[in-house]
Amino acid sequence: MVAVRGLMIAPYTILFVEDDAGVRESTTTILSAHGFRMLVVRNAEEALAYLEREHVDVLFTDVVMPGVNGIALAKQATARRPALKIMFMTAYYSRAAEAAALGKLMFKPVREAEMVAGLRELIASE
Repeated sequence: MVAVRGLMIAPYTILFVEDDAGVRESTTTILSAHGFRMLVVRNAEEALAYLEREHVDVLFTDVVMPGVNGIALAKQATARRPALKIMFMTAYYSRAAEAAALGKLMFKPVREAEMVAGLRELIASE
């Protein structure tokens, strides 16, 4: 249990996939402060390994990454775990429609309030 603004809640687990170290660090700090349990990796291969052994509520991934991109990762992840919720983050509009068809999409730079609200909304959705 985690205390967030005086309330005791069970933390939701976010698997965050981002190749940029600065974005990884800042996003992890923000979401941890809001009570999310963070699993943080640099690429799709590491993310898929986590999905084999950890409970994950949301896969939160960058769209454009070296190697396997976030869209391909989301497809592989949901093939393994159909109920997995997906959130994408990108600075590139060229892949936006494809990403949005698979999950929730946010454009970088994402404001803290928008990111937290988006994750909470996604988790609460059926």
